[in-house]
Amino acid sequence: MKNAVVYIHGKGGSADEALYYKKFFNDDYEVLGFDYKSELPWQACEEFQNYFDSLIPNYNEILLIANSIGAYFSMLALSEKPIKKALFVSPIVDMENIILHMMKRAKISEEELRLKKVINIQFGEPSSWKYLYTPVTPR
Repeated sequence: MKNAVVYIHGKGGSADEALYYKKFFNDDYEVLGFDYKSELPWQACEEFQNYFDSLIPNYNEILLIANSIGAYFSMLALSEKPIKKALFVSPIVDMENIILHMMKRAKISEEELRLKKVINIQFGEPSSWKYLYTPVTPR
């Protein structure tokens, strides 16, 4: 049985980016790109866990390379999965802090966001109360 290297792209990326990493691994490793569709953490947890559950029986070991929001989703979803090693490229490690900083910059209070649920801002993604405060735990 072979080993797998799974590449998980960031927002706006694609599974095709995995091709770049093939040159770093010998023939004992199959380099796979995971082209996930989720944009929200609670969706990503389910999608990522299902994908890895389908891979685990087919490989001796699994390595992970994840970029940006793909790294963030991986940390949320895959902490209980048998991944031998992980390399995170430009990972988002504190999403709450990023969102709170953007809210401060846009002069949006937590109370205002709680009441309105979603607020569009002039820069970046809309701020969402659910995104900010929905706990996500691996199954």
